[in-house]
Amino acid sequence: MRSKGFSKTAIRLCLLMGTIIVLSGCPNKKGTEATRVSGGGATFVDPIMQKWSQEYKQIKGLEVDYKKSGSGNGIQQMTGKVLDFGCTDAPMNKEQTENALKEAGEVIHIPVTIGAVVLAFNVEGVESLQLTGELVADIYSGKITKWNDPKIVEINPSANLPDKKIVAVYRAESSGTSNIFSEYLGKVSAEFKEKVGVGTNPKWPQGIGLGQPGNDGIAGYVKNNPNTIGYIELLYAKQNKIKYASIRNKAGKFITPTPEAASAAAAEAMKVKQENEPYSLHELTYSLTDAVGEQSYPICGMSYAILYKKQSSRKGKPIVEFLRWATSEGQKFATELDYAPLPAELTKAIAARLDQVEFVD
Repeated sequence: MRSKGFSKTAIRLCLLMGTIIVLSGCPNKKGTEATRVSGGGATFVDPIMQKWSQEYKQIKGLEVDYKKSGSGNGIQQMTGKVLDFGCTDAPMNKEQTENALKEAGEVIHIPVTIGAVVLAFNVEGVESLQLTGELVADIYSGKITKWNDPKIVEINPSANLPDKKIVAVYRAESSGTSNIFSEYLGKVSAEFKEKVGVGTNPKWPQGIGLGQPGNDGIAGYVKNNPNTIGYIELLYAKQNKIKYASIRNKAGKFITPTPEAASAAAAEAMKVKQENEPYSLHELTYSLTDAVGEQSYPICGMSYAILYKKQSSRKGKPIVEFLRWATSEGQKFATELDYAPLPAELTKAIAARLDQVEFVD
């Protein structure tokens, strides 16, 4: 009798376990979407991306793992499907776009934030500095090598500029911040454009200085080494308490980089039809450098999230909803992190672009 009882119990347990297994194998609506997605690339956008990730997890429970590694790496890893989405401050060029098309189809660019690239400096005894684009181009092409060069002294007559070699610090890796910076210098100096080049990895002349990884790498080096200058996103300068220069804009005004000055540049740039590559290759991409307007800071750029237009429902839907939130409600965190909020008309256009993402399963 005990044997029969045990047999019936075992049968009941087996039937129950089978039911559980069958039910667990049928995901409910909530279970069809991923609770974790991966992103990475541009260091320019990293501070606000970390803030968004933190806030969005509390709101929706989605974990957005974003790892800064440079725009070039963000493009490469997204197109190679190592990451679910990438971030870059330089829109994908023609070759990158064509390679991605062969790999998995069209890539869309979603503007996520706007910011200023500043010329951070560490010069003993100098508290403020004014520079022009032409002077910066000469420094980064090796034509101006001393801090007390007459051209720098001329526009900084009250500064006690030393007879010291300028150490120009630049990005060691392929970088969207380098693209913004070199694009600006290429606009104000034909010689710089020809000799050094414009792009994510310019051919910096030997002897002008040295390369450092990421915005934080340049910031750390400039902070700790005298007579240095380097280009970094505004927040990195503020976080590290590094002084930064005012730059003369197209209207002839020396402008201190601020979120408001970046907004002014973006407002002017968005009025201009983007006819030059890579901006002409993609919807919603804009060159913000050397913009017109008396209040425009001249070295500004947008950071873009990039993703394939065709997505799986499991990860694509959470990514789209995260980007929809980041480019609308999430913009309230921009100013406190020294970014410029996206204009309302751009947010509207972004929402329409996100609606075009196709879910293939």
